[in-house]
Amino acid sequence: MADAIEQRDFFISFNSADLAYAEAIDAALRAAGFTTYYHPTDIPPGGNIPLWMEDALMNSRQLLALCSPEYMADGAVYSEAERYARFWQDSRSAKFKLVPVELKPTSFKPLMSVYKRIDAKNTSPAQAAAAVVGALKKPDEVQQREVIYNVEPLPKIFNVLYHHNPNFTGRFEAMESLQKSLREGNAAITAVAGMGGVGKTTLAAEYCHRFGGRYGGVWWVRAEQEPVMLADLAALGQRLGLAVSGNIEADARAALEDVASRTEPWLMVYDNAPYADVIRKWLPAGRVRCLITSRFAAFDSVATVTRLDQWSDDVTADYLLARTGRNEKEGALRLAHSLGGLPLAAEQAAVFLKDRKGISFDDYAKEIARLIKEEKPTGAKGDYPDTVYAAFVKSLGTLSDMQGGVTALNLLRLCAFLSPDGVDLELLLVNKYSIFLPRDFASAVADIFAREDALSALMSLSLLRQDDGPMGRVLVFHRLLLEVVRDWMGVEDRSFWGSAAAQLVNLAFPDEPGLTPSLWQACSRLMLHVAPLQANSPHSGTADKNLDRLLNQASLYLAARGDRAGALAMAIGSVELARLTENNDPLGLAVSLNNLGGRYAELDRLDEAETTLLEALAIKEARLQPNDPNLAFTLANIAHMQWRRKEFHKAEPLFLRAAEIFKIANGAESGEYGSVLTNLDTLYDDWAEVSGDVEKRRIAEEYSTKALAIAKNARGTRHPHTAYRYHNLAVLKDRLGDHLGAALGSERAVAIMMSLDLAQHPDTQFMIGQLARSWERDNRTDAARQLRRGDMSRLAPAITAIEAEHRAWVAEDPEHRHFGPPSPFAKS
Repeated sequence: MADAIEQRDFFISFNSADLAYAEAIDAALRAAGFTTYYHPTDIPPGGNIPLWMEDALMNSRQLLALCSPEYMADGAVYSEAERYARFWQDSRSAKFKLVPVELKPTSFKPLMSVYKRIDAKNTSPAQAAAAVVGALKKPDEVQQREVIYNVEPLPKIFNVLYHHNPNFTGRFEAMESLQKSLREGNAAITAVAGMGGVGKTTLAAEYCHRFGGRYGGVWWVRAEQEPVMLADLAALGQRLGLAVSGNIEADARAALEDVASRTEPWLMVYDNAPYADVIRKWLPAGRVRCLITSRFAAFDSVATVTRLDQWSDDVTADYLLARTGRNEKEGALRLAHSLGGLPLAAEQAAVFLKDRKGISFDDYAKEIARLIKEEKPTGAKGDYPDTVYAAFVKSLGTLSDMQGGVTALNLLRLCAFLSPDGVDLELLLVNKYSIFLPRDFASAVADIFAREDALSALMSLSLLRQDDGPMGRVLVFHRLLLEVVRDWMGVEDRSFWGSAAAQLVNLAFPDEPGLTPSLWQACSRLMLHVAPLQANSPHSGTADKNLDRLLNQASLYLAARGDRAGALAMAIGSVELARLTENNDPLGLAVSLNNLGGRYAELDRLDEAETTLLEALAIKEARLQPNDPNLAFTLANIAHMQWRRKEFHKAEPLFLRAAEIFKIANGAESGEYGSVLTNLDTLYDDWAEVSGDVEKRRIAEEYSTKALAIAKNARGTRHPHTAYRYHNLAVLKDRLGDHLGAALGSERAVAIMMSLDLAQHPDTQFMIGQLARSWERDNRTDAARQLRRGDMSRLAPAITAIEAEHRAWVAEDPEHRHFGPPSPFAKS
């Protein structure tokens, strides 16, 4: 059989009545230096013609249709060929890839009637061959072919999670429907729906690889979880060179608006979307084409739906024969029927049988039937067809006998509770994270040879794909495989490995992620696993406690990045889990409540904030000493909530008490003490604004100046806390009439946030507004106008100065201090 991905010049399409002409034309073309797909010479006796034709048509640059009355007759063998060629029409020109050769006077169907034809009527086969070669050698034909042969390269921005599939089979009609739908209209959106295992993602990925060159860019979005979907959209913004912030919704929206504004159409794929309402507000407009895959068909309100059904038995059998290299057509058809036309099940069958020549198709079909009848372990709840379950279970059952197979099985058990879209291998290699894993498994994963044996075993059974990621190698699994593994392992193993996965990610998630920008990249990678753990980890004391802490830390990270809605959702989940273990860990519940109260306050939901924070305070006061720093955090949050209500007299003593606790416990130069001083400076400044009390403004200035000095010493210049201190001092100076001082402070605040890639953070936007007003008051109206338009060029000197200061601060203690995330302004 011809190489499935080999590009050739011409596919020769003919009717058997014109075989002599086809043979002569093929020989003449090859003699003239052209390459052809011609089945009498390409396929050995007994070969699979339909499967060969599928690959050959898709991998030919042009199609020569040898036309005659017999060729046009209804039911002709190659009646589908012209549909392929029409389907191939260049999306950006009037050139066609179909070249009709008229051998006899022929009545052309409308599909072909528009094509310019090579006239070879009333000729012998040799004369017809000479006419074809002569026509193809004409200068205008050569020039046209150069345009057609110059296959449009994939765009510079091409992000598809799955590689080109040389074994892609049996989806011509669906591919044609996609192409038609995506070419129509100014903002075509189409959805591919179908049961799990039917090949939706494979079809979408193959479309991207085969037709991605027709778009200005191609971007893949994992749409199953909204936080991950937003992260992928925000990553698109980064790839486009947009300013990136912690406000992930703003970043995602900015990316969508950017691609929608482009004149060249883009293609965006939303893979595995759960419901239309989940993605509706995150679909782009303009000339962007969208392709959605989902198990559900209820996308009519947002998309044209293409229903992807199972393969026919013939297509499945052809696939099995091609992948296994066998020639047992009847047995392949029987197995195909038992697999229910599911490509995922067929792939597992083909991979399993390829090197097991002693097992027939019928043997495998009987084994699948037996596995389907077996009762699944207690608690199994995966949403997948029985044939997919049975095919995966058969492959899993063979792993234990393979070299590295036991380690491979345990790796699957662990990863079954994590994100199928990417588990960083590095996560499994850090000793402090793996101490709670079974000793044999942890040792095998740490040993490079044993680990590679396990990964090789998984890949040999098509149970794993490996990619390169920002933190090294990434393990990618089919989501249905992980569902099957969770069900297959049973209740006891499910509890153990689910708890282990929660503990692994919890230990890996940094402490105080909001305070340490250098950890944000690692946090972003670990966030992928939070939703799967929430959905799939078992409810047990250990798992819930680890997941509670993980959600709490995830909430702090999202809050620091500006995703306040996401931070609130995580904090609510943390409290819900903490209540399950409240009797054993009441202080853990108080920590989660304190975080939740802070998230409510950020969103001005002050009544909910008060209720939550008072509950946290009651728990802490009953169990902690009066000067415990953990108590001070809640006191400060309650005071902050009261300040927002303008209840200054209530907030003042709480802030002062919290400041004194931090000063005694952590020192007068600690970041915690400095943070409360900042709270006091804003309290007194607002109080003075309302009351007109000049003395309170003097106190505010004193606290603000001291808080800035503490932040720079404790956190460095390039840190959000330092930016907030500069901003607060600038607001104070502006109210005191020092507009120049206010402008300088605001410049530094905005420059810090820009350096940290937090341009779209809500607080940054507020700071930018304050800076523009300060410049206007300082008679720098042109600069203010430029800033409001989004042009930050005038801040370049301040950003350079900020980064230089921070590098000097890091150099004083490089072991414990870090520069943080890369600056978007650094020269490459």
